Amino acid sequence: MGTNVPEKKYGRHIVQLSGDISLCAGCSGCEIVCGLVHDGVSGLSVRRIFVEKDDTQLIHKVYACLHCADRPCFEACPRKGTAMCEDEEKAVVYINAEECTGCGLCVKACPQIPKRIQLTKPKKGVAVKCDLCRTRPAGPACIEDCQVMCIRMSDDPLPES
Repeated sequence: MGTNVPEKKYGRHIVQLSGDISLCAGCSGCEIVCGLVHDGVSGLSVRRIFVEKDDTQLIHKVYACLHCADRPCFEACPRKGTAMCEDEEKAVVYINAEECTGCGLCVKACPQIPKRIQLTKPKKGVAVKCDLCRTRPAGPACIEDCQVMCIRMSDDPLPES
């Protein structure tokens, strides 16, 4: 008979730590460094990690691509393999901006709310999403840059108290 092992829904991704360990300060440092590392500029349209700020309760939420196991963004792309690509070694789907037409089908296919893929411009932009800084030897710059250390990789051990 088969085993009752649950199917893996998400791949390796960036997670926000519990408020018991560290709270996001809402500084947007992760968003800024993300844009700088990938595009040499920062701004809302080039970020691949998102901070949703709650100015009332000061409990901010950090969102990044979860790298879904079924890869709906990859499957929706009419140029998969050229515009939407896979780095099998790092188990990450990433966007080749040189080949992306900005059709937005990957954005529509993203099942997450808020969406974890965005277009750099509303019309005729290119799609951007977290690729875990796949070409950066030190790994995701957002984690390294987080001043309050509230984000980590999903498979990294929790910090000791």
